[in-house]
Parts: sequence; C-alpha cells; structure tokens
Amino acid sequence: MDRTASVLRRAWTPRGLILAIALPLGLFFVVAQPAWMGHDESVHFPRAWQIAGGDLTQTTTVDGLASEVPVEYLEDLAVVRTAAVAHLGPTFEGHRQLLGHRADSGRTMLVPTWATGVSSPLPYLPVAAAMAPLRAVGAPAVWQLWAGRLGALAAYLGLALVAIRVADRWQWTIAGLAIFPPLLVQAATLGYDAVTLGGVLLAIGVVSRLRRTRARDAPVLLAAGLLLALAKPPYYLLMAPVAFGLFVRRRWLTGVGAALPVGVGLAWSLVLAPGFDGPVPTILGTIQPDPDAHLARILGDPLGFLWHGVGGVIRSVPIDHLPHWAFADTPVVVAWIGLAVTTLVALAGGRDPGPGGGGSTSPGERLLALAAVCLLATAITAAEYLYFTAPATDGSPAGFGGLTPQWRYLAPLLGPLLVALPRLPRIRASLGLPIVAMGAASSAVGYLMALS
Repeated sequence: MDRTASVLRRAWTPRGLILAIALPLGLFFVVAQPAWMGHDESVHFPRAWQIAGGDLTQTTTVDGLASEVPVEYLEDLAVVRTAAVAHLGPTFEGHRQLLGHRADSGRTMLVPTWATGVSSPLPYLPVAAAMAPLRAVGAPAVWQLWAGRLGALAAYLGLALVAIRVADRWQWTIAGLAIFPPLLVQAATLGYDAVTLGGVLLAIGVVSRLRRTRARDAPVLLAAGLLLALAKPPYYLLMAPVAFGLFVRRRWLTGVGAALPVGVGLAWSLVLAPGFDGPVPTILGTIQPDPDAHLARILGDPLGFLWHGVGGVIRSVPIDHLPHWAFADTPVVVAWIGLAVTTLVALAGGRDPGPGGGGSTSPGERLLALAAVCLLATAITAAEYLYFTAPATDGSPAGFGGLTPQWRYLAPLLGPLLVALPRLPRIRASLGLPIVAMGAASSAVGYLMALS
C-alpha cells in the first residue's frame, strides 16, 4: 500500500505527468497517425529531408522555393492520397507496401515547399537529425517519417521538462498544457510544430520567474523568445504583453529581452517569409487565397471581423487533431475530455514545487495573460482568413460567417488563459492520476474510433 502511494505521489507531479502520461500518449500518436496524414506532413517532409542531407536552404525555382525528395516518397504519397480521397487511412496492405519500399535509387525530384519559409530551419533540426541516419542508408521513406516524428516528440517533451525545471510557478499549467491531445498530436507530427509548441511551454516557464525580475533573467527570456521568433508564427507575439508589463515596471533590460524577439519575429514574418499569394498545397489539393482582397474586407469592416471571429473561436471544437475525415463521425464528448483533463491538472493539480513555492499570480499578470490570449487569437483568426480561406465562387472576398479558427492553432493559448484563471481546490493524487490516465486513454480510443 505504501509503495502504491509512493508511485502515485511521484507520478502526480508536473514532471511525472510528462513522463507517465504525455510520453506514452505521444508515442501512440507517432505510430497511430496514418503515413503523411499528420497536418501538412506532405509539405514538411521534403523540407526536413533536404535538411537531413545537410542543406539548410531551399532551392529557387520559377514556381518558388522547393526541396528535394526521393522519387520513392512521391510513389508512397500517391498510395496515401488514394486512401485519403476514399476517406480512409492507408490500408494494412498499403502500409505493408510502404514498409519495404526502400528510398535508395538516388533519384530525386523538387517539390514546392515555399510555405515552410514562414519558419527558419531551426525547428526542423530535431526532426532532420532523427531522419539523417535512415536517409543515409536509403531506408524506406515511411521509416524516415516515423523517425522524424520521434525526433519531433523528443524535442517537445524535452522542452516541456526544461520549462518545468526553470519555472518557479505555473508548473502544473505547463504540465496540463503539455498533455492536451491537440498539442500532443502536433508534437508527434513531422514538422516545425513540435519545437514551436515546446517553445510556448518554455516561454511560460521563463516568464513565471519574472515576478522577482533580475537582470540575469534577461538572456534566458531572450533565448526563449528567439526560439518562438524563429519557429512558426505568430506565437512570438506572446512576448509583447510580457515586454509591455516589464517596461511599465521599469525593468528595462528584461523588457528588451522580451521585446527583441517580437521584432525579430515580425521581421521574419513581414520581410523574409514568403507571401501567400499563390496556391497553397495540401495533401488533398490546393487552396487559392486572395490575401489582398481579404485584407481589404477586414479593414472595411473590422468590427464585423472581430464579432464573427469571437463567435468562431467560441464555436470551435477541439477535434481537429483527429483525421480530417472523422470529424463528423466522432462523438463530441471525446473532443472535450482532453480539455477537461488539461484544465483539471492546470487548476487543481496542487502547489507548484518550484523554488518560488508557487506563489500567487497578480492581477496585473492575469490581465497581461488575457491580453496575450486576445492578441494571439486575433492574429490567428486573421491569418486563417487571409491565407487559408478561398474567395467566394464568384471571386468576391469570402464572408466572415465561416470564421472558425482551428484548435491546433488556438490550443497554445490555453497556457496564458489558464495562468489567468483562479486556482481550484487541490485534488489528491489518488483521484487525480486515475482521472488523467482515463482521459488519456479516452483520447487514444477516440483516435482509434476516428481511424476505424
């Protein structure tokens, strides 16, 4: 009995939840996701494959930036696309065909990857490092894909553990956010999302230390902010309210440490990143947005955009981490269980075990956290409307009525939102851990239901 209680106590800690819940659930998503059916994996794989070969750049073509891939990958992708059009994951026979299809002919082709230019090569490095040994021996492309997913998951969980280690408050918030299924699925997907989302967790941990601002925190804050600035936008904007709060308190050095990444991120997004004025490729086809016309529509009716945007955020259901063909067939309750578990851990897990002893969150910090949520939600909704929404069939700008931002973009905002919310009565390990474990199991079962 004492041994069981001791195991429960060790597991019912922020670090314990990462190892006992997030790690096995993340590994499940690594293998359960159909090949190249993770969000945008068909675009990220070529970029990561080229980086795995030692080339951090992309190749300039008449159609924009592109990356090399082995021809065997394109043959495998045709199998996956055929299955996707039929609203099924790759069949067992199809997977068996992929498993033995070695990518060792030496023949390559260029495929468009210009959309990945919104990020620097930095968040691809863990993925590429994991793929490199298999690429070198010409292993089947699907094995390289799984290696890249493992590298992505390792980076995400590693950053989550570092975030908990450096934080002196909000460790339970970090742990709760880290086990949220929409985040874990992205973390187990080949691409730049794992490092981006891990960077959000790290930023929360570093910002928690700023209650007693010291000059030595400025380099750490700068490093965490730059990680976000060089990863997928627009999460570097989380540092803007932090910088504002520090400047108000006249903490100039640490304020600059928070503000510089915002400037770097904006420079990359506005100057170095590609313009989304051409076709945006997806595994099932292309989207032809019209950013200029949609921007004019926003500027002409900003209140209408905000009104429908808020409504879209409220209507959004945390279900888009499931395979796209399964949204309508999956019980909605499955989608909300993960959110309930995350909230339970963040708000009722217990007293933070960090060097600061947890400490309270001041009203000013809560206000800034809510400001960060509003700022990021607006930016995400605007980006989705501008760059990933096709015009109406008659060529006119799309209306605002269909604005429904995806949870895979909104999920990181749970972090500052949970920081702003009041704590709940503490839940015992003997009750909390079984609830969280059952929630994780329900997420896995829900995913399998979606695949069936």
